[in-house]
Amino acid sequence: MIRDNAERRRLLVIDDDPAWRSLYRLEFGDRFEVVEASDGREGLAQLEAAVPDLVILDLNMPRMDGAGFLACLDTRGVSTPVIVCSALESEARRLAGPTVRVVPKSPDLTELSLAIVNLAPAGR
Repeated sequence: MIRDNAERRRLLVIDDDPAWRSLYRLEFGDRFEVVEASDGREGLAQLEAAVPDLVILDLNMPRMDGAGFLACLDTRGVSTPVIVCSALESEARRLAGPTVRVVPKSPDLTELSLAIVNLAPAGR
């Protein structure tokens, strides 16, 4: 699915905690159409339906965790940029790669905002 350039960019937030999803929606909703999922399985379905420009991903979730979600992306050859935002930073660091950045999960969204700017510049 290819979207018209005039359409807003989409951000897929995958986190089992509704408070974190709400925080991200409030912070980034002016720059992105925010689509949400509560675990990796739901995230995969949203990935196909919403075709996001960027994903914010938690690691510790029920049904399918963040590592499982990333493995599915790799298997499918999907190269959508992902920001792993997790309190499990040491575990998350091993998942980093060319299209995967890792930032600490914190209510201070400075590092996350910088990662978003680097992975999804306004012109994309």
